[in-house]
Parts: sequence; structure tokens; C-alpha cells
Amino acid sequence: MVTTSSRERNPDLGGAGDPGEDSSGPARARELLRRIAALDAEAAWELGLHIDSLTESEKELQVRVGALEETNGQLQERLTSGHRQYAQLRASMDELLNLHELSEAISTSFDVEDILAQLMSLSARVVAYDGAGVFSLEEEGARLEPISLRGAGDMLQERVRIQWEDGIVDWVLREGRPVVIDDLESSEGHTFVFVPLRVGGKNIGVYALHCTKAKDAYTQSEIDMLGVLANQAAAAMENSRLCTDVEAANSRLKQQQRQLLLSAKQAAIGELAGGVAHEVNNPLQIILSRVQLMVAQQTRSGEDNPKLMDGLALIENNVKRISRIIRALLGFASHNMIEAAGQPFGVAKAIHQACALTKHQLDQQMIGIDICVEEDLPDVFGNVGELEQVFINLLLNAENAMSGAGGHLAVTARREGDWLEIRFQDDGPGIPAEHMDRIFEPFFTTRADKGGTGLGLAVSYRIIENHGGTITVESEPGEGACFILRLPVPVIEAVQPNPSES
Repeated sequence: MVTTSSRERNPDLGGAGDPGEDSSGPARARELLRRIAALDAEAAWELGLHIDSLTESEKELQVRVGALEETNGQLQERLTSGHRQYAQLRASMDELLNLHELSEAISTSFDVEDILAQLMSLSARVVAYDGAGVFSLEEEGARLEPISLRGAGDMLQERVRIQWEDGIVDWVLREGRPVVIDDLESSEGHTFVFVPLRVGGKNIGVYALHCTKAKDAYTQSEIDMLGVLANQAAAAMENSRLCTDVEAANSRLKQQQRQLLLSAKQAAIGELAGGVAHEVNNPLQIILSRVQLMVAQQTRSGEDNPKLMDGLALIENNVKRISRIIRALLGFASHNMIEAAGQPFGVAKAIHQACALTKHQLDQQMIGIDICVEEDLPDVFGNVGELEQVFINLLLNAENAMSGAGGHLAVTARREGDWLEIRFQDDGPGIPAEHMDRIFEPFFTTRADKGGTGLGLAVSYRIIENHGGTITVESEPGEGACFILRLPVPVIEAVQPNPSES
């Protein structure tokens, strides 16, 4: 049985592979439809409707696919933007956490070392570095001194010094913002980051980092973060300085209040003591003269009455003791009313004179003494006799403190700016803490049973005050005591030349 294809039955159908024919879908379908129409018009018409419907569906499908692709692109863009925003938010949160940690460190500590250590630790989270250092401007910007160093600090200090001398650091300070500079001596592309430390518009120093990062690898966020951290640290350093200044001012104020109270107390006691001393002194002299007369009469009579003689001797000794107290009271009163005389004298000579006068007592108690006086000390104005009395009082006070145990006493004198500083340092038992605020009070003594009157240090305090100076004491129990005298160096006015002599 021989079969024939439709092509053979109807040559007009043609072949799909004939050259020159349009093989695209819709065009091929219409060509086939035309050929079918030649055979069966009704079938061709129905088939054409189906083809048109399929063509419209294909177009709609292509439109939907395009819309889906556009929506997918938008979603992909939103997802990328969300990832980017999340990364930025995470970086911002890290920055806020760093700032919070530094702020917490600042609020809980006024120790500059702790603050700078926190600054360098947080900076390591921002950029990697092998050396970091904080440098302060000294002498109104004339010098740059290291405050704190970390890592390769010695190398960094030397390199910063060179860049300071070359004017680079000064340029950074004038810029007033963080600056990244290539390390020209590094073959690996290392860099320096300089951040000015500013408080109230004034440069107080610079924060330097030596980083292993190339200059172009820094982000603006990293640079800004280092600037914020440095500003926070600079503010903390200034707050620490102000706190220290306030504490020092409070300490000076308390000391001045104590001195004022002591001066007022001494003035009142001195005025009272002067009146009492004059009233008591005359009866004492009468008692003393009568006792001495009775002793002389008893001696001439030749009567042997030991009890009477012992009684008279006891009366005489105690009257003399009262007389010494009266003389001290009169001296104390006079020092409260008379200013020191303005006459120049050498402190070194007065110190040696006082030591010579007390050498015998010190030797008896096996107390060695060293005198160290700075050469070319300027003269001071005042009453040399009164100053020697102060020196003697302090020497004897040290001798009493070390009595019976031997010891060592050092007397030093040197110039400290506009003051002469004289120190009397002993290695005795020291002064108990509860007595420190009372040792300059009149009549306060811990040796009342040994004849102490409690007026030596009070009189010394008044003499030094009248000379425009101060007297203070430093002592730790078991480590001796140090009395510190400060006397003002007189200002010598330059002699102006007489115009008529020129």
C-alpha cells in the first residue's frame, strides 16, 4: 500500500524548510492558514480565531512577564538598599556604643591616664594602628610633650617630634580637623593620623596614630569618629584639670581660713596675755625677792632647817618658772602688736648662729645636725633677732621630739622663685594627726609635765607672719616632722639714671 503525504496531495502546502520562507511563528501560522483556506474556508476561519486569541494571550503574558521582571527589579533594589541601610545603621550603633563607653569612662573617672587609655582602646575599634600617643602643648605652644603612649610609642614619639620641628603638626593644629598623612619613610604604605585636641576653641595638644592603612582606604566616617573621640577626651582632660584646680583652691582656702582663725585667736590671746602679764609680774617679783631674802637670812643665821630650805627652794624655782612664762607672754603680746623691722640680713648667718647656740643641747641628746644652705641666697628684710628666735625654737622643738633616743636633724635653705624656703626635718616620732591643727595654738603643749609652756611655736608663727611669710608642718607618725618656713624675697627696684647726669 502506497501512502502519499499532504504535500504530495496538495503541492501548494509547501515545505517548512523551503528556502526563502518566513519561519517565524505568527507569520508561518498565517501562511498555513492561507493554504488551508484554499481547501476548507470554514476550518480556516475557525483556526484563525484560535490563532488570534493565542496571539493576544501571548502578548498579555509578555506584558505580565515584563511587569513581574520590573517588580522583581524594584524588590531587588529595595533589598540592596535595605542591606546598605542596615550596614549603615550597624556602623552608627557601633559609633554610638563607642561614644557611650567613652562618655561613661569620662563621667566615672577624672584620672587623665584612665581617660587616655580608654581613648586609645576605642580608637583601635575604628582603625588598626601599631602606635598611638597623646601629646600636650606646653609653654603656650612652644613645646610638645608626650602624656600617654601605646604600642610603638618610642618610634611614634620620635617621628612626631620630627614632624613638629618640620611644622607639620603646627599645620594640623591650624587646620583644626583630623588629617591623614603618608608615612614617607614606610615602604608598605603606612600613614599617620593627626587629630587636634581642642577645648573652647583653644588647642591643648594633638592625638597621633601610626596606622597600617593606606591613605585612600580611610572612610569619612572613620575620620569623623576619631575626631569625635578626641574631642570627648580633650573635654575630659580639661574637666580633670579644672577639678584638680578646684581641689587645690579649696585646700588653699581651708588653709587660709585656718591661718585667719589662728591669727585672730592669737591676736586676742596676745592682747589678753599682755594685760595679765603686767599685772602678775609685779607680785611675782615681790614674792621672789622675799623668798631670796629669807634664804639669805637662814643661811646667815646658821640654823640647820632642811625642810624650810627645801620649801624655800621649791617656791623660788616655781616663781622663776612663772616668771619665764610671763616673759614669754610679754614677748608673744609684743609680736602681735609690733611689725617686723625692715632691715636686710643674711638667712645663712642667722641659721648658723641659731645652730651654734643650740649645739650643746643637741650634742647632749646625741642628735646630729646637717646644714645645707644654697649659695648666693638673697638677703631678707626683717628683725634678725626674731628670726634667730624662731630658728632656735624649731631646733629645740626637734630636740625635745627626739629626746632620749638620739636622732638626726637636717636644716636646708634654698630659693624657690620669689620665696626663701627653710626646712627643719627631724627623724623623731612625728606629730599625731589629732595634734596637727593645734600645734601653733598658744598654750597647746604635749610637754606640760616637763615645763613646756606651749608658746614657742605660737610666737614663731606670729614672727614669721609679721615678716610676710608662712610656717607649715608636714608629718607622718613614725617618720619625723618637717617644719617649712617661707620668707618673701624683697623686690629690688632698679635705680633710674638721673637725666641731668647724662
